[in-house]
Amino acid sequence: MSKRSVKKNYIYNLLYQMLAVVIPLLVTPYVARVLGVGPVGAFSYTTAVTGYFVLFGNLGIATYGQLRVAACRNDKKAVSKIFYELVILRFVLMGTASLLFLVFIQVFSAEEYRTLYMVLLIQIASSAVDIAWLLQGFEEFGKIVVRNTVIKVLSVILIFSFVKKPEDLYIYALIMNGSTLLGNMSIWYFAPAFVEWVPLSELEPRRHLRPCIIYFIPTIATTLYLSLDKTMIRWFTTSSVENGYYEQAQKIEQMAATVVTSMSVVTMPRMAYLYSNESVDRLKDRLQQSIRFILMMSIPMCLGMIAVSDNLIPLYLGSGYDKSAVLLKFFSFLIIVVGLNNAVGKQVLMPVGRQKSYNASVIIGACVNVALNSLLIPRLYSVGAVIASVAAETTILLAFIHYSKDYIQLSWILKASVKYLIAGLVMLAAILAAGGALGRSWPVLILQVTAGMAIYVVLILLMRDKFALEMLDLVTRHLPFHRK
Repeated sequence: MSKRSVKKNYIYNLLYQMLAVVIPLLVTPYVARVLGVGPVGAFSYTTAVTGYFVLFGNLGIATYGQLRVAACRNDKKAVSKIFYELVILRFVLMGTASLLFLVFIQVFSAEEYRTLYMVLLIQIASSAVDIAWLLQGFEEFGKIVVRNTVIKVLSVILIFSFVKKPEDLYIYALIMNGSTLLGNMSIWYFAPAFVEWVPLSELEPRRHLRPCIIYFIPTIATTLYLSLDKTMIRWFTTSSVENGYYEQAQKIEQMAATVVTSMSVVTMPRMAYLYSNESVDRLKDRLQQSIRFILMMSIPMCLGMIAVSDNLIPLYLGSGYDKSAVLLKFFSFLIIVVGLNNAVGKQVLMPVGRQKSYNASVIIGACVNVALNSLLIPRLYSVGAVIASVAAETTILLAFIHYSKDYIQLSWILKASVKYLIAGLVMLAAILAAGGALGRSWPVLILQVTAGMAIYVVLILLMRDKFALEMLDLVTRHLPFHRK
């Protein structure tokens, strides 16, 4: 296989992840108006319930499969055997999940939701045929991104064309889940280039069950504490208002965090490949590069988000969401913490086979989150939930670093962040000064963002940050007027 470019894969994945966040932000206002609160709430609730059955059927296969393929991708026979075994295992698990889901629909679900649940069977089917992990293991992110981008854009066109009134809820559900199914099925077109036929008698799908369960454990823990925040806010406030503040601030933070977390998604298979080929020094070097990149991007994004939140929220969300600006200030710290979590967890612990340490870290974080939620949400409501989330993710990060201390140290990360932090704080002060002097408007917000970016870039270049200079050299060498 030819050597894949991590930089190119990062750009592919970043564009796709950004699209995955931006499209819902564009479609949501339209859907909210044409369907109304009731149908939107029904879709949200039933999709969440269906997600639990999908979670059971996935059983950590995607992450496990990506790492196994990456580790032995030079051996087509071994990759083919792993591929067919995991496909069979997922079909069996998803088939079981489908049967349990049908029982749930007929016995336990409210009659008003049964038709919608039947449409959402497509959600389980789309997960059953998802083999994106095969291409990710080979670092073929371009094929996944281009195909799914086309299908996502098509789904938006279909929503605007056919969803016109509350009664079109089922059409909306069909488009949302049918487009995902179509995207996952289309990836099978590329499979023959990476795998060859393996006789059924040589396959042993059961051998993957135990390791898949190990990868499944952190998914359960993560799902628990990500869902519990909103549930507990609803319990203690008996109103949807605080959840509304929380939801909107979280969406903006997640869109920003996508820029840094995309790096770990595309780097994980490369790290697994390097470790399997005993290139530990190269693994450490690539990890340090990834962390420097994450720090260089996440620190100014975090501080910039804090600076513009009071201007951004009323302009973007409208009146009545002032508390979301407060929440966004706290959420912004997750841009740094989650970025580093992804780097250490997905570029060290998972690729080198320390999944038990990864699981222990996430479980500890989930316990911290539940404990702080119970303590803070009754007193601070949505603000308490954000503080609990930041504390939980920070706990996970410290645990990840502890279990990866032979690859990376906290002292190295802190030292690497000094120049970016100094430049970021100067940028923060400049943005706040501009906002205070010029008031709130879209032109002022655009000025704050562009001026802040310029100040930050100039400062880190003036401080002669080695990594920033290398990135600048890389960019200039690809410009059309650059002389070789």
